[in-house]
Amino acid sequence: MTLTVQFYTMVAMVAMGVWLGIAMDTYSRFLHPRKSKSLWLYLNDVVFWLLQGLLTFYVLFIVNEGTLRLYVFLALLCGYAAYRALFQQLYRNSLERMIIITVNVANVVKSLFTNLVYRPVLFILKLLLSLCMMLISMITTIFWFIIKLFWVPVKWSFLLLWKLIPRSIRARLIKTAGIADTIKNYIKNWLMKFRK
Repeated sequence: MTLTVQFYTMVAMVAMGVWLGIAMDTYSRFLHPRKSKSLWLYLNDVVFWLLQGLLTFYVLFIVNEGTLRLYVFLALLCGYAAYRALFQQLYRNSLERMIIITVNVANVVKSLFTNLVYRPVLFILKLLLSLCMMLISMITTIFWFIIKLFWVPVKWSFLLLWKLIPRSIRARLIKTAGIADTIKNYIKNWLMKFRK
């Protein structure tokens, strides 16, 4: 391995040490490992460290074809220590500001969507529903009015015809209707007993 490749490897591993510090702070900020311990958190930890290890080895593979030396680990440690000493507080403050800005922007977008899209659409739908119900009510009222308008003359015609029928025939019709009702009730009672 030439001196240039060794230098590039050192620089890359120092940068990866800084990246590991950034990744660890970001991970701990969003998952709060100190506050809750669960199986899900442990699985996330395993996946996190696997990804970081793969990413580090990938960078090492690009720089020096994956050759591991002691100074690679020392460079990683130096980069991580440099991050902790020089950049950690700056990064954490920047991360908090970015989170606050993102949350505020999301709240503004949500508020705009609610006030400019959701509520007007909901109002229009309620208005259309009210208009449809009003229209259905009006059509029903008109329909029943027309039915009543035609039913009254038909009813009077039947009453007039009933009056024109001789009394003896009317009595027989009433008697027949009574017999029909009696038969109907008898069959109904018989079916009820049969079901029991």
